Amino acid sequence: MNKHEIRSVTAELRVAASEDGTRTLTGFIPYNTESVDLGGFTEVIAPGAFAEALQPTSDVLALRDHDAKLLMGRTKSGTLIFTDATDGLRYQVKLPNTTAANDLAESIERGDLDGTSFGFSTDEDKWINADGKVIRTLLKVNLFEVSPCSFPAYPDSGIALRSAPVEIRSLIETHDDDNETDSIADQCQCHCPACSEDNCADCSNADCEDDLCDCDDSSEEDSLRNAMHMILSIRQRR
Repeated sequence: MNKHEIRSVTAELRVAASEDGTRTLTGFIPYNTESVDLGGFTEVIAPGAFAEALQPTSDVLALRDHDAKLLMGRTKSGTLIFTDATDGLRYQVKLPNTTAANDLAESIERGDLDGTSFGFSTDEDKWINADGKVIRTLLKVNLFEVSPCSFPAYPDSGIALRSAPVEIRSLIETHDDDNETDSIADQCQCHCPACSEDNCADCSNADCEDDLCDCDDSSEEDSLRNAMHMILSIRQRR
């Protein structure tokens, strides 16, 4: 099972009000646009990479800051709609009349929020070495959620490297605090306090799924979507 990754973009995050008082959030994830440096490589999203999210059976969530408790919309209910174009994937969220949604709209209108993060797993990608510059192209991804965010998020880049050819991985190195050179692909990507101190045996993240972490992973959840849906189901039963 491919692990989930998170990326962020800054592009066209807006809120519009209709005559009936409802507000619609619109966002955009561009194609063919090179990302920031993700730790020795950059990424480009190919047109059509989000084709799965456009299917009638898709179930993608719109959240605030990746928090499943702050649900803003969902494709399953029709409150989140995706539109594919040649330049990128556009989305529209009919915001609920909740305090969290109203606060989100206010922050966007003030200009305090201008970025979209999205969670996904990769089904198909391509790596190239362009004169020493490593570029990963996302060809087909499974989109779990989109989230207007306060801060750009670029974690889990080490997960991406697991799909890279060996000759590509050898080009990408990172330095730890002792200036020792290690491959990103060989590092645990869990960010709990224990793992941050290289003590994965005491990992405190109950949802940790990192293959390189030596914690006792007893979770049967294999994707970000499953975790989100579990939280939402519990809240609905209360």
